[in-house]
Amino acid sequence: MHNKLAHTAEHAFIGALQQILGITLEVRKVEHHEKDSNAFIRLSNLDLQTVTDAQGKVNSLIQTGRKIKTYSFETMDDAKKHFPNLRANETRIGLSNQPIRVIEIEGHDVAACAMDHASNLSECEFFLVTRVSRIGGAGEYEISFAVQNQAKEASIILSQKILKVCQSLGANMNTVENTVKKLIEERTMYEEKLKRLTLGYLDNIKPTAMDDSGKIYLIQEILYGLDDEEILSFVGKKTSESRERNVVMLIHIPSDKEKNAAVVFARSPLLSQIDCNKLFRQLSSLGAKGGGKPDFAVGVVSKDKKHQLTNYLLAEIRKLLK
Repeated sequence: MHNKLAHTAEHAFIGALQQILGITLEVRKVEHHEKDSNAFIRLSNLDLQTVTDAQGKVNSLIQTGRKIKTYSFETMDDAKKHFPNLRANETRIGLSNQPIRVIEIEGHDVAACAMDHASNLSECEFFLVTRVSRIGGAGEYEISFAVQNQAKEASIILSQKILKVCQSLGANMNTVENTVKKLIEERTMYEEKLKRLTLGYLDNIKPTAMDDSGKIYLIQEILYGLDDEEILSFVGKKTSESRERNVVMLIHIPSDKEKNAAVVFARSPLLSQIDCNKLFRQLSSLGAKGGGKPDFAVGVVSKDKKHQLTNYLLAEIRKLLK
């Protein structure tokens, strides 16, 4: 019974999206679960306002009680002659070798579908979209939705979550959106400040000579509360120059609450005798985890063992440089 109602509501929803977008949509598949259903739609772009408008349209159709009719045709061509705007997944339907079954929501949507449907949209009672997510870069969206009692239960859960969010933010239903936008703006501003602070700190690290010739340099530092992306970018720049001979060993502790420290260990191309990945993996006895390539390794270690890690790596590097 539930799957029948969910599938009927899905037809109404896709029909509403088509009317708003002005295009024919392809529904790749529909999945039904205990608490909701998922529709996978091929579409390059879908904004939340369109989803909201389509959801409102479906509930309006439910309230007015649109009738649902079922037709049967021998072939897809026959079905399309009767319904020129027919929506159909012809690849899947063609494999069944069965008569073509067409479901019409009166004055709203027409689609080929072998599933059972309600006789009137009012049986669905209430339709609610619970999640919209884009699937990779494949031009596809997964839309989760619920109907009838399932939708009512989901709406209560969502309401509770929103109220908790409002309480945590010190906002109410009317101000929560603006509060979140301000928080996002503040976070972006602080991230930019942290990036600039990180760049300034890294640029002030003074390289030290690792051999008597003064041609091999070590860039080593323990960092606190800086930007991880800028640290990785800095290491990449310091070890990418083919004419330089740099060894970079940076340990980063994001905050006092963190138990582990991030480790970045890399070297210039000319120092091929140093295998960063091999050396780092030899530190498993310290509880270090990670690895990478011969010229660039990353990982983590307990922050109270950071000095043991650097001392070991420096000793091994000096052996290799002799």
